[in-house]
Amino acid sequence: MPFSQQDADKAYEQYQIETGKHFAAKDAKGLTSMYHPDSVLISQGEWAAYGLEEILKRNKEIINMPFNFNVKPEVTTFSNNGEFIYHKSFFYHKQDPKKSGWYSIILKRGDDGKYLVYHDIFNMKDLF
Repeated sequence: MPFSQQDADKAYEQYQIETGKHFAAKDAKGLTSMYHPDSVLISQGEWAAYGLEEILKRNKEIINMPFNFNVKPEVTTFSNNGEFIYHKSFFYHKQDPKKSGWYSIILKRGDDGKYLVYHDIFNMKDLF
């Protein structure tokens, strides 16, 4: 059976559930376990982290940020064979919706069928 939009949406939803658990627990190590060993994490115009060790350092900072914003999903799409899933969402400050940001990720399916973050870029400068 070919990979479908429903499959992509389900995989992304699972990613969101796992991410939420790690943020709620302030678990930077658990969050980093969701990244591919060759992944990159980028704060647009500020810094980039390559590989799990560098990403863990940044996730320790990220996990403690004040998340006073709402997330609005924009798009989830996928490669034909489902190896990659692409997603983009926007952030809107809860008290001042004019303050916004965004993130975009690429998830890569491993040999075990599990998706890991391969590319993660965000811009949250206007939210803080």
